Amino acid sequence: MRVVFWIGALLVGLITVGFAWVAEYCASLFFQMQQRSALLPILVTPLGMLLVVAVMRRTGPESQGSGIPQVLVVLKQRYHWLRPTFLSFRVILMKFALTCMGLLSGASIGREGPSVHMGAAMMYSVGRIGRLQQKYVDTSLIVAGGAAGVSAAFNAPLAGIVFAIEELAGSFEQRTSGTLILAIILSGVVVLAIAGHYSFFGHPQGTLDITRDWLAIGVAALVCGLLGGAFSRMLIAGSRFLSPYARRHPYRVVLLCALVVVFLGLVTGGATYGSGYEQARHLLTEEAQGDWTFPLAKMAATLVSYFTGIPGGLFSPSLAAGAGVGNVLGGLFPGISVVGLTLVAMAAFLAAVIQRPITSFVIVMELTGNRHDILLPLMAGAFLAAAVSKIVWLRPLYDSLADRLQEGEGMALDRARVVGTDGGEEKR
Repeated sequence: MRVVFWIGALLVGLITVGFAWVAEYCASLFFQMQQRSALLPILVTPLGMLLVVAVMRRTGPESQGSGIPQVLVVLKQRYHWLRPTFLSFRVILMKFALTCMGLLSGASIGREGPSVHMGAAMMYSVGRIGRLQQKYVDTSLIVAGGAAGVSAAFNAPLAGIVFAIEELAGSFEQRTSGTLILAIILSGVVVLAIAGHYSFFGHPQGTLDITRDWLAIGVAALVCGLLGGAFSRMLIAGSRFLSPYARRHPYRVVLLCALVVVFLGLVTGGATYGSGYEQARHLLTEEAQGDWTFPLAKMAATLVSYFTGIPGGLFSPSLAAGAGVGNVLGGLFPGISVVGLTLVAMAAFLAAVIQRPITSFVIVMELTGNRHDILLPLMAGAFLAAAVSKIVWLRPLYDSLADRLQEGEGMALDRARVVGTDGGEEKR
C-alpha cells in the first residue's frame, strides 16, 4: 500500500510542477499581449473564455470551478459512487488544459484549487490501478492527493499537511496519517528537486510587534474579515442567481462576465487579470503602491470569472486582494511596517474567504520564506478575520460550494451517475 502512496505522490509532484510552469507561461503570454495593446483583451478575453466553456460543455462539467468542492463531495459516504467520474485521468487532463486556457484569456483565477483536484484524482487513479479498493484506503488516497497538490503548488509541505487536517478533517484517517504525511513530503521533494528551493514572494522585509501594533492588526483583520465574508456571500448568492440563466443561455452569461473582466482590467491598467501573484509581489517589494481600486476590482474580477464556470482557484486571487487591502491600510498607521501589515492582510483575507485560519497563515508564512518573526501577527489576523467573516457568511466557502454541488446546482450529478453506472462502476 505504501508503495502506491509513494508513486502517487511522486506523480502528483511531477504533474503539479508541469502545471505550474505551463500556467505561468500562459499567464505571461497574456500579459505580454496586454502590454502591447491594452485593447487586445477586448477580443481575446471573451473569445478565450467562451472557448473554455464550449470545450467544458462537450467534455463534461466535472472539471469546472475550483475543484476543491468536488473533492469534498466525493469524500462523503453518500457520494462514493461519483469518485470514478470526478477523479479520473480525463478530469486531470481537462483541468490542466482548461485552467491554462483561462489564464491565457486573462481570467482572474488561480491554479491551487485545480492542483488539489488533480492531486486527488491522480492518487485515486493510481490506487485503482494498484487495486487498493478498501474504503478507508482510497479515502486516504484522495485526502493525501489533495493535500499533496497544495504542498506542490505552493512549494509548502506544512501547508499541505495543515490543509489535509483542517479542510478535509472529516475524512482524515488516523490509520494512514503517517503514510499521508510522507506522501505530502514526497511530492514536495519532487518540486524541490525540479524547481529548487524558492518562495513565491521571496523574503519581504517587514515585521510587526503584536503588543505595539495590535490596533493596526485588529483593523486589518476586521476589514479583511468583512470583505472576505462579503466575497463568499456574493459568490454563493451570485451563483444561485445566475444558475437558471446560465442553464438556458450559457454563452450569453459567459460573454457578459468576460466583458466585465475586460472592463475591470481596463480601469485598473491590467492589474486584475490573472492570478494576482505579480501584483501582490510588487506590493510586498514596495515597487508599487496600492489604493482601494485594486482589491475591490480584484474581488469583482474573481467573482465574475468564477460565475463563468471555467476551471480555476480562489487562493491566489484572495491573497492578491488581501495584499491590496493591507497595503492601503498600512498607509493609515504612521510608523508601522506597510509590508508587515500587507502580509497580515493576505492571511486575514484568505482566512475570511475560506474560513480556514491555520491553513491561511501557514500558506502566507511559507510563501514568504518561513518568516517566523511575523508568525503571531499572522495567526492573530487570520483567526480574527475568520471569526468576523462568519458575521457575513456563516459557513466555510468550500463547504457551501460542495452543498451546491450536491444539490445539482451547476453540476449534473444525475448525468454523472448515469455515466458512472453505464461504465460498469460500482456504486459505493
